[in-house]
Amino acid sequence: MVACADVVIGHGCFDYITAHIRVGGQGRDNYIANESKEDILVFGSSRAVHHYNSKMLEDSLGMTCYNCGEDGSGIILSYGRLSMIKERHQPRIIIQDVNPNFDLIMNDNHKYLGQLKVHYDKKCVRPIFDDVDKTEKYKLMSYLYRYNSRFLQNLITYCTNWANDGGVKGFRPMNGRLDKLKLKERDALDNYVFDSLKLYYVNKFIDLAEGAKVVFVVSPIWYGMDSKQLEPLKVICNERGIDLIDFSNDTKYVHNDKYFKDGAHLNAQGADEFTKDLISVINK
Repeated sequence: MVACADVVIGHGCFDYITAHIRVGGQGRDNYIANESKEDILVFGSSRAVHHYNSKMLEDSLGMTCYNCGEDGSGIILSYGRLSMIKERHQPRIIIQDVNPNFDLIMNDNHKYLGQLKVHYDKKCVRPIFDDVDKTEKYKLMSYLYRYNSRFLQNLITYCTNWANDGGVKGFRPMNGRLDKLKLKERDALDNYVFDSLKLYYVNKFIDLAEGAKVVFVVSPIWYGMDSKQLEPLKVICNERGIDLIDFSNDTKYVHNDKYFKDGAHLNAQGADEFTKDLISVINK
């Protein structure tokens, strides 16, 4: 009875509901996985979502653009999304915004699988789960497991056809200004433990992107950044001939309150200013 319910509700019901959502975060995810065919694609964490103005990139570079970033994500999800896109489309420029915590440094990689669970039936996605945790394939035999963190939200979105803003071409600007009372002190570390699996996926991402111009970008951060966090990426980019553009310690942005919503994220004004600066570098 439980198995039948899992197939009927999970596969029969929620597969259909999720696939037919066109608004909000799930609609955005569906578009990226199944429809996006833009020339310029931006990947990364929330710093990608909120920092790269897709429309400005389009207008200035004369190519279509979509922001494929995702809050709390990293190179593992970026690879998964690009693998689905590459099955039907060859982009011209691929930008990966680098967040060392999500792309380079050791932590729990399970959290980057959340957005990929609903796409597990795609052959290009399945190997990612085995690389992170070989037991995931047994859990994913349950269709309800694939939706266990989002089924209620998706059901409401499907029934009401309303959800939080999915952004303009995937870009979601943050309004407001920095409140210094909410800033947290950051601990300085002498040594960083880098994740071999993440670095493996950095290389796989570059391999997968063949045919496109790949650019790794570290967007501005209010605190500035210890450049030691980027050392393994610098080595990979140097060996692979990939451009690494680092704005993390740019004096135009570091401790400049007017450009930030919080310590890690630019506000709408800062995103526009950063996008202009990035376009200038890309044009050169």
